[in-house]
Amino acid sequence: MIVGFDPISDGEPPTIYLVYPVYGMKGLSGTIRTALKNINKKASSLKWKEYKTYPKSSGKFGFWETEYNGLRIDLSPFDSLVDFMEHSNRRTLAGIELMAFSNEQLELILDNKQENDENTSGLEVLEDDPIPVENIYKNQPLNSNYKNPVEVEPWEELEPMAEGEVRVMTRQFVYVDDIEIEVCTNDNGKHFIRHNLCLWIMYKKKKSDVPNDITIKRLQDEIDRLPTIRWSGYRFRYETIRFSEDDAEVDSLLLPLAMFEDLMKDKYGYGVQNTNALEEIKKGEYKSKPNDSERIKLFAWLQSNSLSSLLQTNNNK
Repeated sequence: MIVGFDPISDGEPPTIYLVYPVYGMKGLSGTIRTALKNINKKASSLKWKEYKTYPKSSGKFGFWETEYNGLRIDLSPFDSLVDFMEHSNRRTLAGIELMAFSNEQLELILDNKQENDENTSGLEVLEDDPIPVENIYKNQPLNSNYKNPVEVEPWEELEPMAEGEVRVMTRQFVYVDDIEIEVCTNDNGKHFIRHNLCLWIMYKKKKSDVPNDITIKRLQDEIDRLPTIRWSGYRFRYETIRFSEDDAEVDSLLLPLAMFEDLMKDKYGYGVQNTNALEEIKKGEYKSKPNDSERIKLFAWLQSNSLSSLLQTNNNK
């Protein structure tokens, strides 16, 4: 959420203040830390630095800063931020619409600040976007030979969580031929499948055991059988995941959605070979039958479809 903009003078860069929610000793600090570290790994002009961290006994919340085009961006934790959301404004930053504090809310915050806090006497609500984004293709004629670069989404492992922290994710359920598929989404918009679903479809192993080395070995063996090296070296991690919708916590291994689809589309994979349905699928004549396994139904459907087409996003809810 945007607190405001401070056009600081005396040689200091103008600063945009952002905040993220915390509640007592709980919050999104681990999620924020993971997202910003992922940004730092990419070829980006934004490099985030954690300049202050509360001790673990106080929640281990991080304070972050970066600079862009002469502007400083400050991101810090804010207790009870949810109380300010209902009556907030909407402002854009780098072309992205965010919630922003109103004049009244900002005045309330400044009045309650202690004297030894950072000097924010020049802080004011953000009005105009200080980081305008131009359409780099707007000057290209419609019939030119110019081709937009193809965006290739690389797979990347999730940044490991700090000890004692959980990964907060959202989840939604989609259905393929009556097969229920849970898709988990990280804060960076990347989608994952829990290992439980993968093992259920491949081996009919539905019991939700805590993942162990045998589970990892089984998944790695399946990946090694794929006719691609795309997933070679992927590091599975035991993680505690909390779903923000209902605060349910689970221990799991996460597979990127594309990895899961590659496993399910592999005709040499477990549960696909030596079936009459496989020949029908190859000829395009397959129609699912009640006794067909989830593995065969999903294998057939994925030959010309993708699970990502079934997902709801923030833009189409």
